[in-house]
Amino acid sequence: MNSRTFDEADWRKGMEFFRYSLPVARGGIRQGILIRLENSGGAVGWGDAAPLPGWSAETLEDVIATIRSEKSEAQAPSSLVCAIEAARCSVQKYGIWISRRDHLPLNALLDGSSQEILDLARSALARGCRCFKIKVAGISPEDLPLLLRTILALANGRCRFRIDPNRAWEFDSTLRVAEMLKEYPVDFFEEPLRDFSMLPDLIKNCPVGIALDETLREISPSELPAFKGASALVLKPTLMGGFKVCRDFAEAGDALGMASVVSACYESGVGIYALGRFSLTLPRSVAAGLDTYSRLEADVLCERLDLGDFIFHGESLLPDVDISKLHPL
Repeated sequence: MNSRTFDEADWRKGMEFFRYSLPVARGGIRQGILIRLENSGGAVGWGDAAPLPGWSAETLEDVIATIRSEKSEAQAPSSLVCAIEAARCSVQKYGIWISRRDHLPLNALLDGSSQEILDLARSALARGCRCFKIKVAGISPEDLPLLLRTILALANGRCRFRIDPNRAWEFDSTLRVAEMLKEYPVDFFEEPLRDFSMLPDLIKNCPVGIALDETLREISPSELPAFKGASALVLKPTLMGGFKVCRDFAEAGDALGMASVVSACYESGVGIYALGRFSLTLPRSVAAGLDTYSRLEADVLCERLDLGDFIFHGESLLPDVDISKLHPL
């Protein structure tokens, strides 16, 4: 034992691990691992390791295997790093994350058919939302102008849009859509290109702003200058290797004039709360993407987070975790 480093031997000290399963709207189950960390003074913090199937490099089984293994913290997969960092900050009541503001707006997540998107937009507008992320996989790009006009009319002209094609568009078609939408209040297209190597050229030529998402998992912060002119960085700690990595990107992006959009991956309320607190600490932080929380039909918390007004309030406390919904590893 004496031959092992502190990192290898002690990163699990004070930690308990619990598995959870939560139903998701439109079917499906969201699974993850909660970390409960108690320090020597009796203070308790929580973190959420929730790899997203189809997007995370690791599976939930990989997370569990790491917890049960002799691997060092440096060898932990992305979502587990995220949970460890969040638990450590949480046990200190997030005192080491210095907030720059006391609240931050949230965008609403709109997806599905045009009618489903309109229904979601109406509901969000009624609750005060003024920023909409539209995932366009279910609609034709040619339908976007009418869709945006309709939502703008419902909002009396007071809303903004983020368009997310999930790397589905070609370069030329992206420019065509941008020409159609350049007079609308579109903050950016989020990672639109199937061939991401063409992003620097797109950024230079597109009349609509471009945000980096998937690319951030393929480059380091030092490589951001190659994308100078991008409008924003979509930061997903669960997928990108934790909060420290995301902060490094945010600070590098700030120096280049890029905004930071902290974005969720269907984490539980524990994870969503940590993302909200983190978003308050970043330079150029703009409306966060935490609305995946609304798709969870149940939560691990005794009381759901109050995000109904599409604002994350920094003074709010994390509700108690409902241990009865968890399964010890």
